[in-house]
Amino acid sequence: MRTLVTKAILLLGRYAVLPVAALAVVLFVGWLAAFDVHPEMAVMALPVVLPIATIAIALPIGLLLPIPHAKDRDAVDEGAASGLWALWNELDDSTPRSRRTLQIDPNLNASIGERRRYFALAHRHLTMTIGLPLLLMLDERAVRAVVAHEVAHARLQHTTGGTNLHEFMVAAANLFDHLDAERTITGRIAHALLSSLLARVSAEFHAIRYRNELEADHHAGERTGAHDMARALVLLHNVGWGIKELIIDPLDKELLGAIRAPTPPLQRLVEQLDAIRTYRASDEAEPHDEEQPEDYHPPLRERLANLGLTTIPDVELPRTSAAESLVSAPRLKQLLTEFNADWRRKAERLVGLH
Repeated sequence: MRTLVTKAILLLGRYAVLPVAALAVVLFVGWLAAFDVHPEMAVMALPVVLPIATIAIALPIGLLLPIPHAKDRDAVDEGAASGLWALWNELDDSTPRSRRTLQIDPNLNASIGERRRYFALAHRHLTMTIGLPLLLMLDERAVRAVVAHEVAHARLQHTTGGTNLHEFMVAAANLFDHLDAERTITGRIAHALLSSLLARVSAEFHAIRYRNELEADHHAGERTGAHDMARALVLLHNVGWGIKELIIDPLDKELLGAIRAPTPPLQRLVEQLDAIRTYRASDEAEPHDEEQPEDYHPPLRERLANLGLTTIPDVELPRTSAAESLVSAPRLKQLLTEFNADWRRKAERLVGLH
């Protein structure tokens, strides 16, 4: 039964509660009809039936409430990032341009997600997000492998199942914003009913994301070549640790006693490109940022073994930044200015709290 519920959520997302809502309505109507036949028994069952019916109807309605989405950054069109769009068009010849959005954010990461409107009946719309630090640190060859990896996620329908599970968890969190589990009886009962299911959905989400990363690596390797995919993975691994050791950790220490906002991390990254590119990580685990969501990427050696490599290879370091060839100079300057200003505003608020 638990497996069936998980599969239903994978397929339908938060709309998997609709059959539960229908069953609750049928039971409640049946109880009302019982007044005509056995009114005494119906009245005696009132203390049991009414709370159960209320919760059974409140949960589906709560999970179907509109989910507040964070405002997306402005989309990047072909004029601002013609090179990135060319890579995406080359590697994905099945998704119409009208159903694709490209974004650039300030994180060292790349992702692809989907949205479906009209109760998930409309065609899916893909949004690929590429981190500006990734574009600055890697060359075009490595970025091509990263884009191929993200396209593989979409082609293999990884975005659908992962999005549905994530949407269900977000919908549950949204429900508890309306029904406080600490202050309302309905919220407390809803939390008791959903807690075990949410734990199972979260574990399944983690396992699916883990498997999907390996599968996307494999398919991207078939498209770009296993060597290029492995090179991109090694570069990203070393760059991730380099940024953590050379920029993030020192910056965290500066913030502890700062009386004004220090130099933004993206500006420091630009100033230390060569040092970060030549950094060699001694830890094979993925660097973890406590402020970022949990990472679902497998360890580097497992990802390389999935591509047929038994050891971590020596790779050619980037000599140029993909950002210079894939993004227009005016847009690149604008993004750097905006991201640095955004970080500085957040840092000033943090420093003010001291």
